Amino acid sequence: MVVLNANAKLNLILRIIDKLPNGYHLLEMLNIPISIADEIYLDFSGDGLEQTFNPPLDCSLEKTTIYKAYQLISSWLGFKPGIKVVVNKHIPSGSGLGGGSSDAGFFIKYMTEHYGINLNQQKITEIANYVGADVPFFIYNKPAIVRGIGEQVFPLNNFPKLFFLLVVPDFSISTSWAYSQVKLELTKKEEHSNLKYSNIDLNTLKNIMHNDLEVIAERQFPVIIDIKNFLMTNGAEIAMMTGSGSAVFGIFENMEKAKEAELKTKLTFNAYKTFICYTIGA
Repeated sequence: MVVLNANAKLNLILRIIDKLPNGYHLLEMLNIPISIADEIYLDFSGDGLEQTFNPPLDCSLEKTTIYKAYQLISSWLGFKPGIKVVVNKHIPSGSGLGGGSSDAGFFIKYMTEHYGINLNQQKITEIANYVGADVPFFIYNKPAIVRGIGEQVFPLNNFPKLFFLLVVPDFSISTSWAYSQVKLELTKKEEHSNLKYSNIDLNTLKNIMHNDLEVIAERQFPVIIDIKNFLMTNGAEIAMMTGSGSAVFGIFENMEKAKEAELKTKLTFNAYKTFICYTIGA
């Protein structure tokens, strides 16, 4: 039995550069791994792929990222390995934290190492196109600038340990819906293509953090603005929505301040999930 801890991510920057004819958006992002993780158990037995999710997913097993990853790996191998996969989900779905992409990324990384498959740039691009745009980031699993449709990953040399309070509302936001609302003439700017940082500190982050999808989500779900303001009022250095939402995070000076803010958050937004976490992989 193999156990993988597939951690979540935050987008500290998400800029939409352009849209391709196939519908994919060209992005420029600053992504970081954080310390919330799904547990994945792998047992190499049986025939084909057998999947179990706890709690169960609200989609068919043929639509999971792990299923897509398994199909792609099988095409590389030329056969379908027998494997049972059990995923204990701790990363909330539909929150912008990348849970499904992380599960697939960690699964692919382990399987390619197990079978001696070289993950070159061509295969990374296949992964982004077939399995999911966020998946290549999790194969590297380090703070990184990510470009293109997600296939170009540039890990950073250094990144600070940051402490976060995450607030996950009791609704999810469809990624496809969020991107369908994008008006490129409002988001496309020349300076969006200038992320060249190799070393980033908190002061730099406070000046560059931005999410082009945030204003779209806020129009439909104004409580996102309320959560951000609440976190800032209660000690956050800066607060922002991650990905296409619905999770909102605040960055705090230390763990103690994050815990103090969490207690207040639970009283004000008592129907929402909260998580305290920190940067990993730096």
